Amino acid sequence: MFRFALRTLWRGLILAAGALILWWVIFKAVPYADARLPIYIVVILVYCFLVYLVIPSLIRIFRLFVKANHVPHYATTSDGWPSDPINIAIIAKSRHQLQQIMEQAGWYTADPMNLKNGIREVISIVFNKSYPRAPFTPLYLFNRPHDIGFQVPTNPAGSARTRHHVRFWRLEEPKVTKTNSHYEFWMSKLRHLLQIEKEVWIGAAIEDTQPINIRWRDGGRIIHGISQDADRERDFVVNSLKKTNKVKSVALTQPGKLVKFRGQQYFKASFTVDGSIEVITLK
Repeated sequence: MFRFALRTLWRGLILAAGALILWWVIFKAVPYADARLPIYIVVILVYCFLVYLVIPSLIRIFRLFVKANHVPHYATTSDGWPSDPINIAIIAKSRHQLQQIMEQAGWYTADPMNLKNGIREVISIVFNKSYPRAPFTPLYLFNRPHDIGFQVPTNPAGSARTRHHVRFWRLEEPKVTKTNSHYEFWMSKLRHLLQIEKEVWIGAAIEDTQPINIRWRDGGRIIHGISQDADRERDFVVNSLKKTNKVKSVALTQPGKLVKFRGQQYFKASFTVDGSIEVITLK
């Protein structure tokens, strides 16, 4: 009962903070800016302020008390919302081997996300300019952003508009052992395939099929439009690796109960997954 009351109070405080900020934007900031700037500039500034700063900040504050609680069927956004399905794992000797073989298979390692690379990606999308190593928006698994990502552009220009892509997280034993549900889940799935010197890289493979879609949960942030067929993208990754002749074995883990969840985008956003993943062991 106390926990329910606390959660309700916290929701009320977040809602009140959001309403106060919205009031300030509508009745203070917009009239002030409108008297000094063209209206289209004002609209863009208000959109960016609300969608990229205010709403994500309020959601992050909300998540301080209300934690996402799920088995690792999917990676999440930085705000804790479901995003790309987890559907692949690679057992490799090291990060270097993983990167080397992925690049041999025709994949480009994604650049880190920073201001410079982010601007390059926007230019690539808007003007259809080649950028085969465009960065990815960070997604989270094991309470941390992905460690490395790979992509293959699917358009003639080699731009970031459409692409095959996969993010990977290295499976690490948690330092704090209060709740090790993610680590224990994956170790129980993969323990029989492991050797002492191997590393496990858990991946989320999905295809960007549209340059623009809208993230529905936080007020309309612009993102890529993605395919709902995560299994097809997983098969694309596996088949590209097989062509390198560096794959020792491929196995499919036991499926579990079907779970349906809504991803980030407004249109074609639902995924149904059963927790099964394709496990590739490299030589």
